[in-house]
Amino acid sequence: MSITAQGLVARIDRLPPSRFHVQVLIIAGLSLFFDTLDTAVTGFAFAAFRTEWNLGPLALGVTSAIGLSGYLLGSVLVGFVADRFGRKAVMTWSLGLYSLFSASRALAPGIEIFCLLNFFTWIFVGMESCVVPPYLAELWPSRLRGRFNGWMMAFFAIGIALSPVWALLLIPTVGWRWTLALTFPFALLIGLMRTFLPESPRWLVSQGRTEEAEQIVASIEAQVARTNGGTLPPVVPIPVPVTRPVSRREIVAPAILPVTIMLWMVWFTEYGVLYTFQSVLPTLLAMDGFSIVRSTEFTVVIFSGFIPGYIGAGYFLDLVGRKYWLMICFAGIGISSTLFGLANTPVTIMACAWFTAFFLGNGSTCIYTYTPELYPTEIRTTAMGMASAWGRVGGILLLLAFGIFAVLHGRLALFLVSDGLLIASIIAVALVGPNTKGKTLEAASSAHDVAAPANAVEAPAE
Repeated sequence: MSITAQGLVARIDRLPPSRFHVQVLIIAGLSLFFDTLDTAVTGFAFAAFRTEWNLGPLALGVTSAIGLSGYLLGSVLVGFVADRFGRKAVMTWSLGLYSLFSASRALAPGIEIFCLLNFFTWIFVGMESCVVPPYLAELWPSRLRGRFNGWMMAFFAIGIALSPVWALLLIPTVGWRWTLALTFPFALLIGLMRTFLPESPRWLVSQGRTEEAEQIVASIEAQVARTNGGTLPPVVPIPVPVTRPVSRREIVAPAILPVTIMLWMVWFTEYGVLYTFQSVLPTLLAMDGFSIVRSTEFTVVIFSGFIPGYIGAGYFLDLVGRKYWLMICFAGIGISSTLFGLANTPVTIMACAWFTAFFLGNGSTCIYTYTPELYPTEIRTTAMGMASAWGRVGGILLLLAFGIFAVLHGRLALFLVSDGLLIASIIAVALVGPNTKGKTLEAASSAHDVAAPANAVEAPAE
């Protein structure tokens, strides 16, 4: 029996939450935990670099920017590779290469070699973070996509929250080198576990490999049925837009160009602020006179705000909608980060920084959910990678700005710069951001007439 786009969407969309969804989420999402743990722990290692290699804030900002430039390259490359060769293959080997380069940084004799190895590490971190969300979105029912994305982003949150604990326990005792190296065996294990994941049926259909897609969907249905009392809800036909071949250049086609620019601006702002905040927070606290141990303890409390931010956003996305919750989150980031820049007591510093982390976590879940919904399967990962690359551009530029503003004007000046970006992004989302709440991936992406006229649908399945 062959499989059609409409039949595929209807069969996947009617599935109830099950052990299958949880297993796929854990295996695919655990790498996001290690990616984020590694990123945040590297920020703590920078504090040690200040004394071991005699580096100032400007040098640390440049070092971080070099790493993010690798992330940018990986983000751009992954879309072309994953849309051509499949989601599963890229997820598997990219995590293995990330593990290898990440561990090799522990052997760096100086900052120059560390920057080179960090650049290659972040290439594969960028590939990881851009292929996992589209892959999972293509497997999840539309009515649960926001909620499941919140749980996916929880792996980011836990990685961020545990990174100061990891750093506090290990850096003072075994040093920053072993602290970085010890993530290697865990990340490599997750890479091996990924070999058991199914390929995305939506991607297989887009490549004309319908028999393989049928086998995978049937296998998924059988697994879900076993945990659902042996029965499944009936298949309800879902109108799906008629598609035609879609090329990558249509990411900037006139019909969707305003939405693409809006997404690039949103990613630039969100990750410019998030990576700067995450990478330099220990250094900012140290510059305020707190010891490394004391600033690490503060960061444990502050980074805990990411956990309810990432997870809670998934529920608000399904309740309020992606567009409107994203605007609320960016307003929250601006207000709380500005107050953090003004804070001058330990309690107010931690409280304002905690809310900054909370809204940054919300914002990340929003854009990781929103972006894959706005492009068809053939170019979904490419579009995700290009948007993510703009996020790394934002991170690079704001990290460089940190090296200048933190020295000359203090931390408040840096957050006032980010406020302008947040306001511009809120306006862009309000003007051109589509509302995708409750829509299938196919219906949401067709609204821009990228793959087909919005009112053209396949006939109901017989």
